[in-house]
Amino acid sequence: MAITKNRFGNLIYLPKLFMSLWSSIKKQKKFLKTTIVIDIEKSKLNNDNTLTDKDYSKMTGYYGFAVPALLGEGFCILRGRDMSEKERYGITYLGALTGLFDDFFDDHNLSKKHILEMINKPDEELAQNSNQKLFIKFCQIALKNSEDADQVKNIAFKVYDAQVASHKQLLTETTEEEIAKITMDKGGLSLLFYRSVFEDDISENEENMILCLGGIGQLENDIFDIYKDYQHGIRTLATLTTKINELRQTYISLMEETFKLVHQTDYNPKNKRKFLRFISLIICRGFVCFDFLEKNELRTNSKFSLNQYEKKDLICDMGKLSNNIKLLKYYSKTSIY
Repeated sequence: MAITKNRFGNLIYLPKLFMSLWSSIKKQKKFLKTTIVIDIEKSKLNNDNTLTDKDYSKMTGYYGFAVPALLGEGFCILRGRDMSEKERYGITYLGALTGLFDDFFDDHNLSKKHILEMINKPDEELAQNSNQKLFIKFCQIALKNSEDADQVKNIAFKVYDAQVASHKQLLTETTEEEIAKITMDKGGLSLLFYRSVFEDDISENEENMILCLGGIGQLENDIFDIYKDYQHGIRTLATLTTKINELRQTYISLMEETFKLVHQTDYNPKNKRKFLRFISLIICRGFVCFDFLEKNELRTNSKFSLNQYEKKDLICDMGKLSNNIKLLKYYSKTSIY
């Protein structure tokens, strides 16, 4: 992990960063009330029970809220321009349909052909139930508000392939190298999917950066979800490791590669530094989780042994003040140059 010589440099920018995030959060909450929330209420009138409260929660929670408010805000910081209303519609509805899309892979009776048809030509006549009907509606709105609908669909096909490949994480014969690739593809292509709705062209350098950033984001999710994944038999780099520090080094390498790729993009250097501070605050959460998990090795002969730990030993609570203080310490030490 690259360490900055001036630990106070990053902290000076925190108030502006937090104010920007707070403003983005307020805008997105207000936007959801006039869009997704209304769509949800309408869908409940004719729900055939294929839409659950959990589905609705995903739409207004992480996917429909955090994707635009955090990821969308990040893209806007990098390019140095606020999100347009059209872009907000696009990324909000792309985010909201993500949870519905994930549901398709839990429905073993749903054919690959049908899923791809709904992506390629979202038409209400294709819907076989309420879940699919809402997915198609959200897809129509997202594509209508995309600068390049074909680009969005082409990346959606790649996201589909990555989701199919992720099923191999349930198989014991899947190698660690294969799981590493699945991790990078799943995270990277998802992030590229959300980026595709914005009006700015995606250069090759930016695409490489997004794929790497999405990969480290997926790895971060996996370390925080280590207990849940282990309980469900999902094999990730986190559930397979026997030394947390080895996984930490992989994480650091991805972080350094992402930072290097950010600097190789054609954006304004000032905006790139702002963007790096923004993503650093998110990435550094991972280091807090690594510290938390690594403590377990002290009582299992310096080896990380998942089957010997309890739930409380594996869930890192970022709601704790102490963990947020650790986060800020890591953030303050991160070099963005």
